[in-house]
Amino acid sequence: MRKHLLYLTCLILALFWVMPCQAASPVKWQLQWMETGALREEVRIPIEVADAPTDKAWQRTQAGNEWIYQREIEGWSEYQSHNDGLPILVSENKNILYSLTEITGEVQSAPEWFERVAGPRELQLTIEVPGLILASTADQRNDLLSSWSFARGSDVGSEGVLLKVVRVDGLVMGIGIVAAGFILAVVIFYRRLRRAEQIIAETYAIPPKDSNPD
Repeated sequence: MRKHLLYLTCLILALFWVMPCQAASPVKWQLQWMETGALREEVRIPIEVADAPTDKAWQRTQAGNEWIYQREIEGWSEYQSHNDGLPILVSENKNILYSLTEITGEVQSAPEWFERVAGPRELQLTIEVPGLILASTADQRNDLLSSWSFARGSDVGSEGVLLKVVRVDGLVMGIGIVAAGFILAVVIFYRRLRRAEQIIAETYAIPPKDSNPD
């Protein structure tokens, strides 16, 4: 009896030893928002997780003890039409000169594949944006890069607003700068021309005749 009890104790200790080792391999999710508006996504998951996404755009490779999934998507509208990305809601307010984008965690829209591979595991999330970050809940920020660390991937949905980003339209800004420079040059030229006319008029003006000669 004591022998069986010893075996059972060793088995329980072994389980407690193995479980932290599994938890120590987080899921690494990176999303790069490029200047063109396209999105480049990379997911690294432990090799023991065999669950794969259904989207054919994903390319899978292996590096050490990790599976690496990579894909590119044209923009936020298309990204949110897929069910194997991050559980986020993206709203875009576009104007002539700039656009304001808000990225929010969304519990209700949690995609199936994300929940299976990242939901119960530690998640390291990184998002890179091509604009000015107005607000962020990231644990770390480095210029255009924001990083979060979640004890469970499912916690992304309850994070609220992840990022607020403003982007300025480079083409429109360039045209505006050229137009403003042209208008300024015209104004300066016109003012100098008027000044030159005034100087000429004062220099060559005919003096008035004396109405009462001696």
